[in-house]
Amino acid sequence: MPIEISRERYTVQVLGRMFQYVGEMEPIGQVVDYFNDENRSIFSLYDVDVYPLDAGSRLTPFKRPVITVSDNELGAIYFLDPEYRKKVQLLRNSDQVIAYTPRAVLRGKFHRGVETRLGDLFDMMGGDFLAMTDVSVFPLIDLPGAFPKQADLLIINRFYVSVYHEE
Repeated sequence: MPIEISRERYTVQVLGRMFQYVGEMEPIGQVVDYFNDENRSIFSLYDVDVYPLDAGSRLTPFKRPVITVSDNELGAIYFLDPEYRKKVQLLRNSDQVIAYTPRAVLRGKFHRGVETRLGDLFDMMGGDFLAMTDVSVFPLIDLPGAFPKQADLLIINRFYVSVYHEE
């Protein structure tokens, strides 16, 4: 008889390149490690509402029980559960930055390792995703779905950030 592993699902709001998502994810282990797993390039979202972000798009919002999303589509991920966010392990050093993405400007702290300088942050990272804390979100478009204007923690895809600088 096969052993069935139960995974806990957490509600997320995701700002992507093409779409905005409101649904659930099943992260395994530490969330930053989960997103940075080199064997993982796609992620499943469950019971998800999908909103096209481009103005004038012929696509309309839709809902699906499960969708699969490429890691390069995921831009900024917000977990709604405050207890889950508190469990996220952060790197020791942080820098107050302003980061520009295709859909929003983010003002907050990028977390980095002790040996990493801010200017080298994206080159020296072991993965594509990093934590950003104490974030103010300034959307560049009218977002069709829910996304926080203030967040104590966002998981950010470094390839979603076009430009960043120290504040």
